[in-house]
Parts: sequence; C-alpha cells; structure tokens
Amino acid sequence: MGEPQTPSQPPSGTPIDPDYYVKWKPPIIPPGQGRRVVRVAIVALAVVLVVMGAIALWRSNLIALPGGRGDIVGRVVAPTGGAVVFTLTNPEEIPVAADGSFTVPNVPAGRQMLYVALTGMAWEVPVEVPNQGVVDVGVITVEVTAEPVR
Repeated sequence: MGEPQTPSQPPSGTPIDPDYYVKWKPPIIPPGQGRRVVRVAIVALAVVLVVMGAIALWRSNLIALPGGRGDIVGRVVAPTGGAVVFTLTNPEEIPVAADGSFTVPNVPAGRQMLYVALTGMAWEVPVEVPNQGVVDVGVITVEVTAEPVR
C-alpha cells in the first residue's frame, strides 16, 4: 500500500488530465472478502433455484406419489347418445351410460384434463384428482352451437 489511491472522480475545478482514467486503480478489497461475497451469493442463488425447481416438480404431473391415483365420476347431458370420456393418461375411451353417468378409473392424482367426445368434437374439462379418492365433476352439458361444414 505504498502507492496513494486516486479518487474515483477527478477533482472539480482542476484541469482534466486526459490520462486520469488510465492511471485509475480500483479500490483494494481485503483478501478473501470478494470471494466470500461471491460464494454467499452463489449459495443463495443455488438454494433459490433448488426450491423453485422442487415447487415446479411438485405442482406438475411428472411425479406421482405411491398409490397416487383416483377416479373421476360425473354425468354428461348430450343432445344425442354416443358420447365418450377419456383422459390423456388413460386414453381408453369410456362410453357414457344411457343416463349420462360415467366413471374414469385409475387416473393419476393431480391436475388432469377430462375430454368429452361426441360425433367428432371434444370438450375439455379441467379436473383436480385427489390421491386415492374420487372427484365428481358434476353435470357436463354438451351443446353443438354450429352446423358442420358440408
């Protein structure tokens, strides 16, 4: 520390030295202090990323708890018969009974999309399936609001 440090800004009221910024040296940081700050920042960011990743994985359907499956039940009201229901995790089409009732068994727990298909059209119904439980989606009314193009 034999050399005197120059201030970060040239003093006001004095002629500007064109080599001022060439001669400027950064302030001296005590040994190890900068590394410690960087290490703490890296650890804090890593912890935040791990927590965010765990939350995203928990909320997704990529992991299923052991026995994490449930059933979806409900009723479809359609102008004609022949409606079927299915989910992408259980793509087997399940025909709707004559009274409109249906049961989709063994669906992974979590957020799922239930599809109701009728004569070439499908409707999506978001469903939250409980772990080892049954969710009732209630009555799904299917209405055709447009004529098909001929």
